[in-house]
Amino acid sequence: MRMMLHEESVVALLSAILGSSALGGIGGWMAQKLKRYRHMVTSDDLKPIEEKLDKDYTHFTDIDKHLNALDRSTTEIMLINLRQCIFANPHDRNAEESILQSGEEYLRLGGNGVGHIRLNQVREDYAKRLECDDWDYTPGHHPGEGSES
Repeated sequence: MRMMLHEESVVALLSAILGSSALGGIGGWMAQKLKRYRHMVTSDDLKPIEEKLDKDYTHFTDIDKHLNALDRSTTEIMLINLRQCIFANPHDRNAEESILQSGEEYLRLGGNGVGHIRLNQVREDYAKRLECDDWDYTPGHHPGEGSES
């Protein structure tokens, strides 16, 4: 006896196969969405943090004031050190060039007054030495005073 499938049976069988895979796909998609939703951060979750930050804002302002004061103090210390470098007596060309670099940094940081005057003197002295190619730093010697290079 030969068994024949009826048209309705074939349609039912195909519907069952296709339906089960589609249902599985939809079920997987819904499971993924639910998992993501469980780990989602909402604005209600962030409100306690926002309130804490609002309370501590004055603390951050105080920290900013302390940091600004520290920056000003650091700049003042750097200006003092650079001023000492500017007023040093150079003993060779390298030292004089170092004074010039210190002077440029001194001006960049806002230094002025006698440090600025001294820097101009060192610039003029360096220009004379460069022009005469006279790098004799013996005490009392002035560039271009008949010394041999």
